[in-house]
Amino acid sequence: MKSVYLSITAILMGFSSSLFATELPKKYHQCKKILTYNVFFHGAKIGTFERQINWNNNNVNVYTYSNIDVLVTKSSLKQHSSYKWSPDKNSFISQSFDRDVKGLISGKFTAKFSDNASKSSVDSNGVTMTFSDDSMPLLDADALASQMRLNVINGEKTFDFLLQDADEVNHYYFEVKGQETINTNFGKLKAIRVEQTRKSDRKLYLWFAPDLDYQLVLGTYKRKILDLKTTLNSKKIICPPVKVVSKPFIPQTQ
Repeated sequence: MKSVYLSITAILMGFSSSLFATELPKKYHQCKKILTYNVFFHGAKIGTFERQINWNNNNVNVYTYSNIDVLVTKSSLKQHSSYKWSPDKNSFISQSFDRDVKGLISGKFTAKFSDNASKSSVDSNGVTMTFSDDSMPLLDADALASQMRLNVINGEKTFDFLLQDADEVNHYYFEVKGQETINTNFGKLKAIRVEQTRKSDRKLYLWFAPDLDYQLVLGTYKRKILDLKTTLNSKKIICPPVKVVSKPFIPQTQ
């Protein structure tokens, strides 16, 4: 069941990166977002997943909580990740993440990134490992989720990234397959479908809805006995008040 939980985490925490994304979208840019998802295993609901995304200028903090109960095995995850938008790199850059997993794969993991995320140091249950790559940033799953959404907004068609996990780095490739209408918890919506490529032993599909702030509304993953699905259940966007600059009153001449 370890693979089940890791696969669920992978689907929900997002994938993809590109070093050539354009500027950040201005709508909802500095808003706090709370997204909750339902998780299904072979059609049966097995848990929930929540992401709280908090912006402070170019810095982002994401708090993730999940509870999964599959085949009498319960697991929970709490994670805090920190990353930033780099105008120089035109990309999100990971800074750190702290992950606490309880259940079948219990463990505590802490990662620190340096040199524009070209290097990382990960403490996995007391064992320290270091990673480095000069070709592209090593990004945690939350930074990748934001980068993937931005790529979709910007109309990118293909992208790849290096995902820094608790004990390894993996290279993933994705391709946008087009737009289609799907059933969601918010009714029928047009969604942009993204597929994982270069992995013949699995099928990962992700759908992003432009009418819902380009958020992930549906994800499916199939590999061997695994058949997973996640659906966006609710979203809440809290934006800071807009500052209104008053103009001096100038009387009109008659």
